Amino acid sequence: MEKDAKESLTSVKKLKNSFDYLWLPFTSFHDSIDYPPLIIERGAGIYIYDVSGKNYIDAIGSWWVSIFGHNHPRISNAVKCQLDKIEHIMMAGLISEPALRLSHILGGMLPDGLNKIFYSDDGSTAVEVALKIALQYHSLQGSNRSEFVAFDGGYHGDTLGAMTVGSIPQYHSLFHERFKSFHFANSPYCYRCPVGLKQSGCNVECMNSLKSIFEEKGDRIAGCIFEPMVQGAAGMRVYPSKVLERIFSLCKEFEILTIADEVAMGFGRTGKLFACEHAGYTPDIMCLAKGLTGGYLPLSATIVKKEIFGEFKGDHLSNRTLNHGHSFTGNPLAAAAACASMELIKEYDVPSSLYGKIAALRSQLDKFSEFDIVGDVRTLGMVGAIELVADKNSKKKLPPELRIPFKIAQKALKLGVIIRPLGDVLYFMPPFISSEEEIEKMTFLTHRALKEILDEEYSNIRSH
Repeated sequence: MEKDAKESLTSVKKLKNSFDYLWLPFTSFHDSIDYPPLIIERGAGIYIYDVSGKNYIDAIGSWWVSIFGHNHPRISNAVKCQLDKIEHIMMAGLISEPALRLSHILGGMLPDGLNKIFYSDDGSTAVEVALKIALQYHSLQGSNRSEFVAFDGGYHGDTLGAMTVGSIPQYHSLFHERFKSFHFANSPYCYRCPVGLKQSGCNVECMNSLKSIFEEKGDRIAGCIFEPMVQGAAGMRVYPSKVLERIFSLCKEFEILTIADEVAMGFGRTGKLFACEHAGYTPDIMCLAKGLTGGYLPLSATIVKKEIFGEFKGDHLSNRTLNHGHSFTGNPLAAAAACASMELIKEYDVPSSLYGKIAALRSQLDKFSEFDIVGDVRTLGMVGAIELVADKNSKKKLPPELRIPFKIAQKALKLGVIIRPLGDVLYFMPPFISSEEEIEKMTFLTHRALKEILDEEYSNIRSH
């Protein structure tokens, strides 16, 4: 192993200007130069290893996808076995055995009422499919409903359609101005309540904005898309189930289709198999991805109720066909990985088996409250977030030019933990296979990184 690591490192060093051809996602040009990416060689469990052999705890599940860690033998073997059979077939008039088998496995896990599965490639395309289904559904009913409602702070992907229903300024503002802006209700952001209330005395007044949109534009609204229980990319904004319940009840009252984006939070992440279960409702349309294949290969699913699918029944002359598809829809390798991932969810009894780890994560994150710059600590299931502020009492934001969260992440990296801030929020999305001891280790090292940066930067923060 040591010999292999040395050989890999030597081969990498031979590549002069090895990053010249790369355009890195979500990375400024200067950061790509000043902080070039680590070259990762392998992974095992919750650890990944760079070409020098150094290991790092992957505390965020590699962009939230690796729910069973890296290189899980069951999923790896499933892909290897399928690779010996066939790597790709078009899913039009043909279907691979793994894709067919996955539809039965997944179909048996879904909330009651969701029973028609459309495969695509990733979270963004799952959302694109959902939006197209909603638009065509209304058209087939003779309705001209063509607009959508989403929420401030929402994130549903990076393709153009998905961005129209996203509302994080640094990601979406440019494209809203140049493409098409939809309607946005208040974010259920409890720490910075949009209507100025405290959570203890809240009657979900933040959703009055959603009701107002429905009252004014309801007959033009094709659907309401939301991230149930947690707005992920906005900074892991955890909100109470009563908010989700009101979203569903308002949509039902105004006869608006519900589109639950469970791309990040599905498959046990929130302590329920699907996040919508916290509210006891089944959405009309659900989007799934990320953990579907355990992080191995791109695959997503858009699932609808039978009532929705019913409008698409017809012959080739009926104009009721959903004319949508992707080259890699239902890819056999990805489907094989997904079958193994779903089988592991059942065997590991997710989410019931996670309750001890959920409690451990909550307990460890509570320790961060001792810091002056920690304004809020929030957890739900295997999601944990720490919002950093310049002042606890006023909730004043940190000076962006100081890049405090970024510096904490860089310090944590040196200590052997991979985290990636979302604005002023440090968060954890550990793989489900993490032990309580490993959760303690990743949070302890991050705690240490935060303390060291705070010691270095305290006077700078206060001077602002």
